[in-house]
Amino acid sequence: MLQDIISKIKYSLVLALMLVVPMQAFAGSSAFFEPIDQTDTGVDRLVNFYDTIGRSTFIQVTNTSDDFVDIHVQVWNASENCNEVDFFDLLTPGDTNIYDVENLPGNPSLSGTTGFVTVSAFSGPSGSIIGMFRVIDDSGYEYRTNAADTEFFDFDDFADYVLNFNDVNGNNLSDVVGLTYASIDSIQTFASPNLGTQFGESISFQNFIFDANEFPISCSPAIFACVEGGPTSLNKGIDNSIPNSQGYPRICNASILNEGNNAGWLLLPFITHVCTDPTVCDTTTGEFFFDVFFVGYLGLNNGNGTGSMDSWWGVSFELL
Repeated sequence: MLQDIISKIKYSLVLALMLVVPMQAFAGSSAFFEPIDQTDTGVDRLVNFYDTIGRSTFIQVTNTSDDFVDIHVQVWNASENCNEVDFFDLLTPGDTNIYDVENLPGNPSLSGTTGFVTVSAFSGPSGSIIGMFRVIDDSGYEYRTNAADTEFFDFDDFADYVLNFNDVNGNNLSDVVGLTYASIDSIQTFASPNLGTQFGESISFQNFIFDANEFPISCSPAIFACVEGGPTSLNKGIDNSIPNSQGYPRICNASILNEGNNAGWLLLPFITHVCTDPTVCDTTTGEFFFDVFFVGYLGLNNGNGTGSMDSWWGVSFELL
C-alpha cells in the first residue's frame, strides 16, 4: 500500500512526540482508537467515492447472507449541486451486483461527474452486505478499495487524523476525498453542498504538513463538502508537490516532496461540522436533527498506471 500508516491521535501527542501508529494496530484494541470498518465482515451501509471525469467507476455489492436483501442505492452528484439519483434493488442469497456508475438503472446522466454513493440494506439479517469500488482512469491507473462503513462510538473533544504519503513509484498526483452525509434512517441518507466537515482552524488547532524529517508547515483550514472543485470540494490535493489529480485545490500551499524528502504526512484536527441546510440542522441554534457521518479516502498515483487508494477514516459524530 502506498498509504502505509494511518492513525488517529490526540493533537498534543502529535506535537510533543510525533507519534504515528500503524492503523491495523488499533483493531479491537480500544473504543477510542476505533479504525474504519473495512466492510469485509458485513455491514448495513456502504459508502463509496465515484469519479467519471475522464474515469470510470464501478461499485460492487455482495449479499453475504442466506436470505434476500433489499438495498437502496443513492448517488450524490457533487458536480451538479449534490443532486441525488437513486434506485432500489434486490440481492438474492450470496448474490453480487456490479454497478457501472455511467450505466445505472433508469439511465441517469452521470458521465463527467464526481461524488459519492451510499448503499443501504434495509431487509434481511443485519450486517449482510460487503462491497468495494474501482475508479479507473483513462490513462490507465486504477483506484480500488473496500467501501467504507461508519461506526458509533463516543467522540472525544476533538480528533486528529494523520495521512501519510510518499513518492514511491513516482507518485505525483493525489485525491484526498472527504464525504459527509446524514443518516436519515435505515433506508436513506442525505447529502448537500451545505453540509460539510472542517479540519483545522487558523490559530489553536491548525492543519500541518510534515516532511520526512518531520519539519512542520502550517496549512489553511480545509472544509470537505459535496461540491466539485473549489475551497469546499469533496476532493482535494495534498500540496504543490503532489497536487490533486483533477486539478482541484490542495490542502497545503507547500512543496514537501523533493530530492531530500521522499515522504510526508498531514495532520488534520477535526474542528466541526459546517451546516446551513435546514434539512439536517437548525441553522439558528446549530442543533442537528440526524446523526452525521464522515468518510475519507486517500488516493496516490503517478498518472501512468500505478495507483493506490486507501480508507482515510470513517467516524460518526453523534448529534454533537
